[in-house]
Amino acid sequence: MIKVHAMGVTAPTGLREQVRSIEDAGLDGMFLADHLFISHGRSRREAIGGGDPFVKLALAGTMSDQLILGTSVVNIGLAHPALALRSFIELATQFGGERVLAGIGAGWNREEFDALGMEFPPLARRMDRLEDAALLARALFDDGFAELGGEYVPVRELSLGPPPSPPPRLLLGGGSDRLLEIAGRHADVLDLNGSSRRLKLGGPHPALRDLARRFTTTVDDLEESVRRVQESARAAGRHPNAVEFSVIVNAVRFCSERELEVVEAELCKDAGIDRQSLADCPYVFLGSAERMRAQLAERVERIGLRHLILAAGLPDVMARFRQEVVAAS
Repeated sequence: MIKVHAMGVTAPTGLREQVRSIEDAGLDGMFLADHLFISHGRSRREAIGGGDPFVKLALAGTMSDQLILGTSVVNIGLAHPALALRSFIELATQFGGERVLAGIGAGWNREEFDALGMEFPPLARRMDRLEDAALLARALFDDGFAELGGEYVPVRELSLGPPPSPPPRLLLGGGSDRLLEIAGRHADVLDLNGSSRRLKLGGPHPALRDLARRFTTTVDDLEESVRRVQESARAAGRHPNAVEFSVIVNAVRFCSERELEVVEAELCKDAGIDRQSLADCPYVFLGSAERMRAQLAERVERIGLRHLILAAGLPDVMARFRQEVVAAS
């Protein structure tokens, strides 16, 4: 059955209450993002702080015996990736590798690099570094030892000891063609972001464009992304279905057929795009439970979805989605 996770909850509660809400909703895991801050175009003094995902996940692991612990995703552009990978290995050692999804990404928020006095590399260099980091993750997760001559992530006889059994699973997130190729070669799970063929992010505040790109991406677009990942896996000597796929769901709205247009209009306005049907957008579920079940079945069939990450969902909505849509499918 497809796994359903939560990307935090909307209530301003402590971590213990959040873990309890996620478990009470019947969800399978808890995912956290990794940001120093997100300004959304406001003054940095007004920016939202991100906190440390590893500290929070370690605490969550002590509060729950079953939740999957994941990141979507750790920015490996701000420090040597071995430091983050060591933390994932420690989580797997303490709570079991089957419970850890080690999500890493190249970093996209220019402001965070600038705040640390660091250069924000062009996309090609960030992707090169991410592939070096993925190679390092495979070596450390599979063998506990790495000797790599990567241009951006050099490693010389690095030993972290015998890896836990099972080790963490490597998750990558993104939508560019280069990222899809890297995922096919190295990842266990790929979180499918909006298609880069729809809208390039870039600019000083790419987060403001991300939702527009996601809401204009279709199931057809992600089906093409999956095909590219499978081709890359096959070319690397892996099974074409070696990579599982996830999506972050930005909106779940139970409503009547008459309310659909109003709900779609509100969501499109929030995304900064003209009103359009979102029936074929893989990042939203709208309408009745029956309609959502049909959408989920199609996306599982066409994209091979194995994980849904519900972004900032209310606990009662998450519970209803899990029970009436996922469990009933």
